[in-house]
Formats: sequence, structure tokens, C-alpha cells
Amino acid sequence: MIYKSQTVIDHHIEMSEIVDSIVEESRTYGNINDFTAEYPKYNFFGLTSAHPFFYDLFCEIRSICRNHIDAADRLWMQSWLNYHQPDQVLKWHTHHWPVHGYVSIRPHNTRTVFEDDEIVNEVGNIYIGKGEHYHRVEVDEHFDTPRITIGFDILTERLMNLNTNLGLIPFPL
Repeated sequence: MIYKSQTVIDHHIEMSEIVDSIVEESRTYGNINDFTAEYPKYNFFGLTSAHPFFYDLFCEIRSICRNHIDAADRLWMQSWLNYHQPDQVLKWHTHHWPVHGYVSIRPHNTRTVFEDDEIVNEVGNIYIGKGEHYHRVEVDEHFDTPRITIGFDILTERLMNLNTNLGLIPFPL
């Protein structure tokens, strides 16, 4: 399913600038080198919790997920930043979680290709679907500034177990 984030549509330039500054600061202080690969070490919405646009986006995602998943369940979310140049976009992979999604902040001219479908990435798109669904990113036109998406996985209480993922946060009702 594809939803539209009015927050991202209205504020994607400011949100991109905030992400650029977070990445630059992290590189300066050596906190996180590869935001995608190091996803278990942080939660993107924790990093951006003081920014009203990202707070509003979190609330939009929470509402979409609560409508998409049995709202009576306790849920947890991990979220991370994908910040890539054209030669760094994600190759074939899957997510071993019940629900996976992503938000297009600065997607450039790219597509997310699934085994049986594809999505043309547009500013403000929020995709939500099955976690066990192989996909990759295709670049349709070269770009000079990093592509920005926020990935997220949703975990239900039924599958919850103790692990070392520091990025999981509760997903309130």
C-alpha cells in the first residue's frame, strides 16, 4: 500500500536539510558511519525527536500502521536512515519482520523493484507491506545529492523476544 505524507510533501526541503546536518554531525563525531548498515544501533525518530516535522511524520506513520495492523496489538518499531549516492542504493534484500515500510523524503528519480511489482518513488510516499518481500532500488536518472528515505520495520508482541537491537521503540496506541 502507498500512502502520502502531507508533512513530507509540505516540508521535504527542510527535512532534507535536517537529515543532511545529522549525517554531517555524525561523520564529524564518528557516531554512525553507515546509517543503513548500523540500523540496530539507533532509531531514526529518536535522532529527530526534537524536530516538529519528524514528530508529525512519526504520528502519520503510527496512524497508518495502526490502521494497517490489528490495533489491539502492542507494536514496536525500528527505523533507520537510507542516505545514498546512486552507486550506493540498496541491492536485493528482504526484512525478516512482519511489516516493512519506507518514506520517500528525497527519492530522486528512483524505483523500488519487488519480485512481482515496482513503485515509482515520489516525495511523500509512505509504503507499507509485508516484511518478507524481496526488493531493491533502481536509479532511473543520475543524481548529485544523496537519496533520502526512512526505512522502518514493525514488530508485534507475538514475535517479540529479547535481543540486542537498540533501535526498537514502543509504538503507542
